[in-house]
Amino acid sequence: MPPKLPEMTENKNECHENYMTPWATVIAMFALYMIALLWFCRHGKKICLPAPDSIYPYKRRLKYLKQVLDHLLVDDMFIELTDSKLGQGAVGFVFKGYVFPKTQTRFKQKTFAAVKMSYPMPQKSIGLLEEAARMAKLNHPNIVKIIAVSKLSFTAFRPMFAMEWLPGGSLAEFFRDEIRRKDERERKPVYVREIIHILRQVGEALKYIHESRDQEGNEFTHGDVAARNVLLTNRNLDNCVAKLGDFGLPIDFGPRLPIPWLPPEVVCSLDKTPKHRPESDVWMFGVLAWECATLGAEPHFQRTFEEIQHCFTLPDKGLACPPNCPPEFWQLIMDCLSEQYRRPRFQGLTDSATSAIFRLRELETLFTHSNAKFSMVLNVSNCTCNQHRCNVPLPPFTIR
Repeated sequence: MPPKLPEMTENKNECHENYMTPWATVIAMFALYMIALLWFCRHGKKICLPAPDSIYPYKRRLKYLKQVLDHLLVDDMFIELTDSKLGQGAVGFVFKGYVFPKTQTRFKQKTFAAVKMSYPMPQKSIGLLEEAARMAKLNHPNIVKIIAVSKLSFTAFRPMFAMEWLPGGSLAEFFRDEIRRKDERERKPVYVREIIHILRQVGEALKYIHESRDQEGNEFTHGDVAARNVLLTNRNLDNCVAKLGDFGLPIDFGPRLPIPWLPPEVVCSLDKTPKHRPESDVWMFGVLAWECATLGAEPHFQRTFEEIQHCFTLPDKGLACPPNCPPEFWQLIMDCLSEQYRRPRFQGLTDSATSAIFRLRELETLFTHSNAKFSMVLNVSNCTCNQHRCNVPLPPFTIR
């Protein structure tokens, strides 16, 4: 006998009510999951980044640095890193990346940038923020500009800032890729006039830096003038723009001090934390000029700290005159490597021989139509001991 219709309807309603309960649970759990996911996407990066055990000693300085960099602060979503690491140094990494404008068409207008990120250590983080603050106060066509600073620099104490991207790379990379890694037949000639054109632009940047002052009236210095920190807009030296970057003070390097580039007044008093003065930048500029004249040789190659100190007593300061180096160019190098009070200056008037800019402009005029070329000098060590790792190629000094 077939079942009654009312009973079937009653059973159907019971089944419908039983199925409603788990579906409501699934929907509720999914909604909670989406809420948690959205919250994590917004705040998760701040949670994952390590913070120092105590930032109390840095609070006052951080407050000042935040005021200086306030106009450059952006959310971390507007700075993007790529897997292309450009360098690694004492305080952090430098990656190739992008900076996005705060517009709806941000992905169409992104610009290349060099993104610098500190190690998760309070001292390194403060050092990187100090560098960003120094860069933010300077505005010159021959100085690399800072574009943006991530807000995570202060909320999570993990500094990260973006600088303008220069596709030509550094001058050290140019010497390495275009000269030292190529056969003699493949190398492009490097004319004296091209090197002077680059050095004159670096000199203009140093003049601007040395004539600038902070709000307390203290003088600015660069602190690491070297070929690795001279960036190029392109690799045609005759018409490229050279810009000075990486504004770190030698005391920020920690155990990785660039000893071969530092002047004797700094090297011989490291235990006293010496102050880096404009005269120290002039010495480093002389070493940079020697790097250019040798087409990328390493100063004081495989010499110990004690040997470098001894070189300061020699007439050529341990940097021999390169072949095919014009005497006028060599004289400028020697003047930059002289005693502090005898070195030419970048700041001040530019109408006398005591001005480095005056000397560079004279050289630029002298070699404008010259076909004189520099020759490559190999890194050579006459020593055979294991202490210097003789016959073992050393990596170049990396950027900070």
